[in-house]
Amino acid sequence: MSAIALPSRSLLDSWNHFWTKVRFKFVLPRLRQAKLEGVKLHIADLSPLMKNVILTGRYEFQERRFASMFLSTGDVVLELGGAIGFIGLYCRKIVGVKHVTSVEANPNTLKMLRQNYELNGLEPSVIHAAAAAQDGHLDLNIGGEFWENTLTGTSENTVRVPACSLATLIRRMPVSPTALICDIEGAEQYLDFSQLPESVDKIIMELHPGAIGEEATQAVLQKLTDCGFCESCRDGDVVCWWR
Repeated sequence: MSAIALPSRSLLDSWNHFWTKVRFKFVLPRLRQAKLEGVKLHIADLSPLMKNVILTGRYEFQERRFASMFLSTGDVVLELGGAIGFIGLYCRKIVGVKHVTSVEANPNTLKMLRQNYELNGLEPSVIHAAAAAQDGHLDLNIGGEFWENTLTGTSENTVRVPACSLATLIRRMPVSPTALICDIEGAEQYLDFSQLPESVDKIIMELHPGAIGEEATQAVLQKLTDCGFCESCRDGDVVCWWR
């Protein structure tokens, strides 16, 4: 029996390179909707790169894993950095939490969040603001992908947005939170975690040492420790705390 000749490694690499180019140039730009972990997403306005991250299941992988592990049906979630609404929808549809209030600074991203809630047949509870040290207004850098929007660093493309302290955001919620989910691209360094009510006993946060440096990141960790939180588990830069 003769041996079957397998394609060479170089041929496979060439094919994969060709298919990747076709996927990003012709396939991904045409896609209008996607479904991730039971959550429908309107993706027509996203870049091919962002669409690919969603379709390959990599989008917010750590956050949704920790949400499913540590949140329950009785939790009330304050989400800082609502983005396009996926994590808030995941918490409501899949985990089944009692309530989610999402805070999103970029008005364009907030529009996509609302579209995704409508697509899933739900009404969002949203606050258009940047979570900050104090109330007022701040310049938000909005260059690049929506997940790169930040109050840190500099950019030629900025938008003036409302800013609210944690205390103000919590006062605007219909019920006191029990959990905080935070992914605000380095702006966690500005938050006063002592403003969290005692009802908050768990935090899921993505840290951004690459954006703000190790010293500022360690200062965030110390603030949480001073508030009585203990690190429970970590996956990369996404950390969960309890108290």
